[in-house]
Amino acid sequence: MSNTNAPVPAGWYPDPSGAQQLRWWDGAQWTAHYAPLAGAAQQQVPVQPAQQPVQQPAYTQGYGQQPAYGQTYAPARPRLADGARIYNAYIWLVVALPFLSVVLLPFYQPHFDFVTSSDGSVVYNGSPLAMFGPMYFVIVGVGFLTYALSVMFAWLDYRELERVGVVRPFHWAWTFLSGLVYVIGRSVIVRRVAPGRGLVPIWVTIGLYVLSIVISFAWGISLVSSMMHSIPNMQNLGA
Repeated sequence: MSNTNAPVPAGWYPDPSGAQQLRWWDGAQWTAHYAPLAGAAQQQVPVQPAQQPVQQPAYTQGYGQQPAYGQTYAPARPRLADGARIYNAYIWLVVALPFLSVVLLPFYQPHFDFVTSSDGSVVYNGSPLAMFGPMYFVIVGVGFLTYALSVMFAWLDYRELERVGVVRPFHWAWTFLSGLVYVIGRSVIVRRVAPGRGLVPIWVTIGLYVLSIVISFAWGISLVSSMMHSIPNMQNLGA
């Protein structure tokens, strides 16, 4: 005969309230984490156990063992239900916004004004502020704006992950350090709770970094070429 007092293992079960959704049972009680019912494995609704010993939850460190004296480990994150939505518009904006300034870079073409002096030497005759044209300040302003927007969209993405059932998502405040840090940390956490998924933002970021290097390199060559062509008698300089 089966032991009716055995604790029900942690997992996603139909919500006992009757709502058409799943609810996380942590092995001792119902939590406030929910997931869509569609696509998730249907399991028997656990019965609220009476007063009896229950299994201790696994821990994120120590491979499920009890923490050493004086240490505190956070409970392991429950796995998301199959089909749970882990991507949204906010994370793609966090990925793409830092590269907006690079897209504007080819439009920044400063003017160089070189002349030949009376002794035959080539000197720069332009203003020292010629490099700081309107497009320069547009690019700088866009850089500050995208930084602020990245922080805001990371916060919205953090809230969206909590809504779909991710326990303790990677904190959005890391975006103050760098949007790349948030993308990497977020992807690692999502990968843990949704095995086989979650790394697409990292691969997209890598692709954008490669593209930005190509654009910057091409712009640099164009800038040097423009400067060289502005020098008079360039053919005789190497003589």
